[in-house]
Amino acid sequence: KYLNRSFLKIKNMKKIYDVIIVGAGPAGLKCAEVLGNSKLKVLLVEKKKIIGLKICGGGLTSLDSNFKLPIDKTLKYKTQYVILNGNEFKISLKYPLHIIDRYDLGQYQLGLVKKYNNIIIKKNILIKKICKKYIITKNNKRLYYKCLVGADGSTSIVRRYVGLKNKLYLGIQYKIPKKTKKIVWFFNPKLIKSGYGWIFPHKSFTSAGIFFNPRHISPKKAKDALNKLLDGYGLDYKNAKFEGSPTNCLFEGFQFGNIFLVGDAAGLVSADTGEGIAYALASGYDVAKHILDKSYNFDKIKSILKYKKRQEFFLGVFNKLPFIQSFMFRIFIFFLKFPRFQNYFGD
Repeated sequence: KYLNRSFLKIKNMKKIYDVIIVGAGPAGLKCAEVLGNSKLKVLLVEKKKIIGLKICGGGLTSLDSNFKLPIDKTLKYKTQYVILNGNEFKISLKYPLHIIDRYDLGQYQLGLVKKYNNIIIKKNILIKKICKKYIITKNNKRLYYKCLVGADGSTSIVRRYVGLKNKLYLGIQYKIPKKTKKIVWFFNPKLIKSGYGWIFPHKSFTSAGIFFNPRHISPKKAKDALNKLLDGYGLDYKNAKFEGSPTNCLFEGFQFGNIFLVGDAAGLVSADTGEGIAYALASGYDVAKHILDKSYNFDKIKSILKYKKRQEFFLGVFNKLPFIQSFMFRIFIFFLKFPRFQNYFGD
């Protein structure tokens, strides 16, 4: 009887993790890395089989410079070419723009996390429900937590659980199977309103796409606009893979009791530039530091939020004055030539 009672007690014991991180993008991996080598038992769950795959231009600006990143896996471009309504302008940046493939970034971050024995990584795990003390996987397994970190992207189930809405922007791109030589930005209010187009060379392919607000332009019109811009530029995309992804730009906080949101799940993406990697790294770092030390005051998030608010203020002005957007873009391009403005705007 004693052995039976002991067996039942052991069988019914809850395995409780100090921290469960949902999502292994830049934010989730950075959070896990900072929690590494601590006394906390951490579980990192990812719904995909392969970590690092994400539809993304992969631009790293000066806002990323506070973090150790695999610069040897990037391409560096100090000179940028901006095409406004068919007219090309050349701009030199004080801090070069680095381009990295998101798979390379993910694998690099994963390598940093794997060396810590207190971090358990589980891939191909889909979360179907969040509860007060545990999460439920697709196969009905309960995983108990003391702290929960939602790093699960723009359609975050953790974000929904804490009751926040989304403001989704869209990025669409052609993944062209050849490398081009320079970074190009497109501004064309008639075609894409206050959105922008890009051509980003990678080591083995070229990303050519548009970042836009779907409330201003439909995805179909955005794709037609992208085709027109690339045709005008002379870039062949006929054999390229076409893909798209949403991103959430509505920030309404990141701490909700013992539940935290980081990166895209927190809405920490600039609605103006579409930049998200720097925000992901900053928020993942800060949330982990706060979990380890409750007196830590989220310094990096506070700092980077200044750029998000600043950039989205400019975007708001653009959207309110649609009839002079081309003129405003021209002024913006003029100021971008000055390093002080580049620093102010966040490159």
